[in-house]
Amino acid sequence: MFLSGAIWNFAIGIINYLGTVFMLSDVAASYDLSIPPSLVWIHAFIGMVLIVGIGLLVVSRDLAKNHGIVIMFIVEKFLMFIIFVAYYLMGAFNFFLVLPVIVDLIYGLLFLEFYINFKE
Repeated sequence: MFLSGAIWNFAIGIINYLGTVFMLSDVAASYDLSIPPSLVWIHAFIGMVLIVGIGLLVVSRDLAKNHGIVIMFIVEKFLMFIIFVAYYLMGAFNFFLVLPVIVDLIYGLLFLEFYINFKE
């Protein structure tokens, strides 16, 4: 589960980075977003997505040793879902940008179940 979560984060990070570098106007148009004057915040966010992927990869290699840090991933997954849904409800972008965080919510629930039930 943690390995697939790491792969998910790496895929989302890489796809979004490549989208902002090579197809920025198309990506912005598909989500009803305007192009910001600087991509620093988007690229910083993508960097954090990739760092979470690295953390998930580390956890996947030794579940017992890294059990405690799973709580960070639970919070991150739930927080992403809440933030993206809130911005969608405020009309900031269309529903297609919410779809990936539904996957994050599922991972958050799975990580929570693991955290509660896994005995160190």
